[in-house]
Amino acid sequence: MDLATDRAGYKLRDKFDQDCLGYLTGYVRNAGDTAWIRNTTVNGGEKADTTAGSDELLAANKLDIADFGGTPLTGTADADTHELTSIPVAAGGGTGAITSPLAIMNRMARLMDAANVDTDGRWIVVDPVFKEILMDEDAKLINADFGGEGEVRNGRLPGTIRGFRVYVSNNLPYFGTGAGTAASAGSQDNWGSIVAGHDSAVATAQQITKTESFRSPDTFADVVRGMQLYGKKILRPEALMTANYNLA
Repeated sequence: MDLATDRAGYKLRDKFDQDCLGYLTGYVRNAGDTAWIRNTTVNGGEKADTTAGSDELLAANKLDIADFGGTPLTGTADADTHELTSIPVAAGGGTGAITSPLAIMNRMARLMDAANVDTDGRWIVVDPVFKEILMDEDAKLINADFGGEGEVRNGRLPGTIRGFRVYVSNNLPYFGTGAGTAASAGSQDNWGSIVAGHDSAVATAQQITKTESFRSPDTFADVVRGMQLYGKKILRPEALMTANYNLA
């Protein structure tokens, strides 16, 4: 029972993580929970900033290939997947890349500085692909060995990078085959998203309102189930930055 309840607790946290990270990057899961689609519904019916889009994010804070001097792809436009051309990324801005992971983080930090976002309390959530490229960067500040104070806990990398607490999650939105698909010109079909922000950018609340246990009708075991209620709201869209990227 302990293993089962621990697993159930993990799945509840995992769903909360996925839903919130999707919201912060401007996406939601479709009705069948099989793919990500663009969020077109304002949560709560009112935006914190009237200039924000229907996803409650500011267009200037959504980084794509054009923000780093690249040329956006043209072709069939699709409101869900083709509105931004992804940024080809490699460690150190190497062969085929238009920029590096650290350069993207630098740009996000600069935009936050320009918007008068506090330096304390900044964070960034990246996927495993971005983490791998980031760890390939030739920078002593991110070459810390794991263990002791450098141990990865709850998805967080040790220390801070460019002023951000860095977290790794598999629950960030992606399209097609994801960010691991190489495309030196960027892509409108296969890419992943990352999101950076400040602790004051969003409010969340959650509560386990009901739990119960009963005998399983199919096996010789007990079943434990619970009801989780949660909500979230973007409060400071100027303190949220997103980027669509792929491997170069």
